[in-house]
Amino acid sequence: MIQFTSRRCVLTAVALAFVAAAIEIPVHPLAAQTPAAGTRKKKAEELPSQEAVLAESTVAKLNVAYGDDEKQRLDVYSPKGVKDAPVVVFFHRGEWTRGDKSEVSYKPKFLNENGIVFVAANYRLSPAVTHPAHICDAADAVCWVHDHAAEIGTSPQKIVILGHSAGCHLVTLLALDPRYLAGDGLRPTDLRGVVAWSGGAYDLVAKVKAGGTYAPYIRQAFGDSEATWRDASPVAHVGDAQPLPPFLFVSVEKGNSSHQATEHLAGLIRGAKGQADSRLLENRTHMTAIHLVGAPADATGAILLDFIRRVTR
Repeated sequence: MIQFTSRRCVLTAVALAFVAAAIEIPVHPLAAQTPAAGTRKKKAEELPSQEAVLAESTVAKLNVAYGDDEKQRLDVYSPKGVKDAPVVVFFHRGEWTRGDKSEVSYKPKFLNENGIVFVAANYRLSPAVTHPAHICDAADAVCWVHDHAAEIGTSPQKIVILGHSAGCHLVTLLALDPRYLAGDGLRPTDLRGVVAWSGGAYDLVAKVKAGGTYAPYIRQAFGDSEATWRDASPVAHVGDAQPLPPFLFVSVEKGNSSHQATEHLAGLIRGAKGQADSRLLENRTHMTAIHLVGAPADATGAILLDFIRRVTR
């Protein structure tokens, strides 16, 4: 039996293949291809700086290994001398193909000054790997934080996970499909909260069928099987993990496809008797929404801070 493994997260290829065989529906290949490197570079140059801003009290431990691959690394930002503090584990953007844990902006300073440990984790990227490698890495990173909580000044009972863009897919799938954390001996209820900050890839089947720029990335990261897309979609697993941790969803443009997808998932969670707060930011884009969290004079950081304090008290 072939197995997908990262450090401890284990899913069998046979199990996933069985699901695919049971509900496979042919889909014609999209004409669109992954955007050219030049296009990605131009877009990257237009983004605001994501360099970490640190507090005077911040103690940073960078490139800590949670697995053997060079991408299985995380950065820890702790307030000096803190103990038993809440911790936020952050997963970055990038359509599962790019992005980096260094893209944290004001979050280390903001959270550390409020007594919260901040961890930013990398995960393996496509096309070097495909699903479920990304989500298994996310599970292993959370497990590392859980197991090393005392060393970094936090508590294993105060873990909140935060994602942006593709990272929103990872944190919601991690909390809704219990198979991934189970590979590390944890359960979704070991998470005190889940924050999806400007995302929309919660139904991969719908995203591919809608076309657009996101569809080729899904094919690159998850393959061409509609059954795999469905099985990797957070909306398909709302009833799998009970009880559910509390969720906070943040969107930036009312009525766009990401906002609609967010509200749909939040509604499913509420329908499953879970907690799902939903907020809509004004005067923010997809990128500035996450970049400006905790920036001077920014009010959106209070949304995140209030949620963390409420679920970890």
